[in-house]
Amino acid sequence: MNSLAEPVRRRAHLVPSVLLSALLVFLGIHAFGAILDFIVAVHYPYELDYGEGIVWQQAALIPGPRMYAPGADLPFIAFHYPPLFYLVTRVAATFMPDLLSAGRLVSAIAALSIVPLVGMLVLVAARPSVGRRTVTVVAIAVAAGLLALSLHAVRTWGLFMRVDMIAIALGLAGVAIAAWSDGRLWGTTCGLLLCVASVYCKQTQLPAGIAIFLIVLLRRPRTAFAAAAIATVAGLAVLALLQWLTSGGFLENIIGSNINRLAWVNLEDVFWPERTSFPFMMLIPIAAYGVFKTVLAPAREGIQGQFHARLADRATAARAILLLHFALASLTLATEFKSGGSCNYLLDWLCVGSVLIGVWLCDLLRSERYFAAVVGLMVLGLLFPPVRQMPDAFPQPELDRQAALVRRIAEATKPVASENMTLLMRAGKPVIFEPAIVTELASVGRWNQQPLVDMIDSHGFAFMITENDVRGASPRRTPAVDAAMRRAYPTVEQAGASLWLHLPPH
Repeated sequence: MNSLAEPVRRRAHLVPSVLLSALLVFLGIHAFGAILDFIVAVHYPYELDYGEGIVWQQAALIPGPRMYAPGADLPFIAFHYPPLFYLVTRVAATFMPDLLSAGRLVSAIAALSIVPLVGMLVLVAARPSVGRRTVTVVAIAVAAGLLALSLHAVRTWGLFMRVDMIAIALGLAGVAIAAWSDGRLWGTTCGLLLCVASVYCKQTQLPAGIAIFLIVLLRRPRTAFAAAAIATVAGLAVLALLQWLTSGGFLENIIGSNINRLAWVNLEDVFWPERTSFPFMMLIPIAAYGVFKTVLAPAREGIQGQFHARLADRATAARAILLLHFALASLTLATEFKSGGSCNYLLDWLCVGSVLIGVWLCDLLRSERYFAAVVGLMVLGLLFPPVRQMPDAFPQPELDRQAALVRRIAEATKPVASENMTLLMRAGKPVIFEPAIVTELASVGRWNQQPLVDMIDSHGFAFMITENDVRGASPRRTPAVDAAMRRAYPTVEQAGASLWLHLPPH
């Protein structure tokens, strides 16, 4: 009887390994597709995302006398973010054709760096008790990293010249180094300095640094305060320098002029593109709860000393940092309600959530049945997302239309106003105003739009380009701007997909 049962048990033990292997294969295919997409994006010469044009213009002005300039005169360029991404892009542009391709390259490299960073965090947070299954734990860590890259938001924002991916990557690097250093001063300091660098890419990237400081504070207060003091001094020194160089315009730009109204309807724009990632988004809170139970189990007994003793374990401390990071990232999801928002608001939550999934899978190794069930569901979830998001080649007629429009903009004897600002930059024309931010600021009374309306009425632009021909208010035009455009530029021509020319009277 035992001789008959033994082969059955052996086959049952093989199931988790087979499923994990299948998961790695599927994730590897999606990661390869992401790399191909990144290559295509870096070489594509026109807009992939609305924000790329203004980020390109900002990068062209940093460093320089107009960066973070105070005031509201035309041309009006609000600098939404701190300068680190722009400076890194300028360095990358030394060996790239232009700033657009350089910025996309920076985002792509940052997205790819998420894979080893997530994997490292899984390995640091894995329990020593699973160490005898080293190969399996490493495989899970690799799978968690590839999972993060396979999620729609991460893949998509790795394509764009935007600040988000490098900010996320620096924050994760800070958490990884701080967690691996196990509360030592040098590692905590390096981790917090990387988190400061993350904030100097995007000012809202605070959860990672806060999580590191608070958990190290529980374990080693002196270390926490010393590391935080060093990081704070460094951050404030850079802030003071930027305020001095810009005559106070730095904070005015990244805080005072960086305004978005709340819009419930924006939830659809944030979440609907993520529908292929919904299975994993639903799994993340479950994994977080599973990891949470392993960290706070002694605290439920009401024995504070045991809890602090448990935090002395590096794996538990790493889990505590991850959980606090995840909780704070969950709170920042409220920014999804901001008008003009997109799935980039999910990036931090998704990346640290992928780490928690990996850590939870390591814990589930003790129960092969549950482990196999979860991994099997993850394999099924990977059947829905497309392997590629970018075509290998764009339709030539559309490329020709955009190239012709770029030539027309370059030949214009006056400035051109465009909601597709990448076309302006490609043509070598400056951005006179960024439609979305001036619409937001004017709508809340923070910017006087009358000079812009007057410039339109006086035919100060050669022509205007919009992304639609809908009359009235829109996220890119106030009613006054739209009305002035239609008075001064009544002739309308469609110049391509989502491109409309508004021309002066013949």
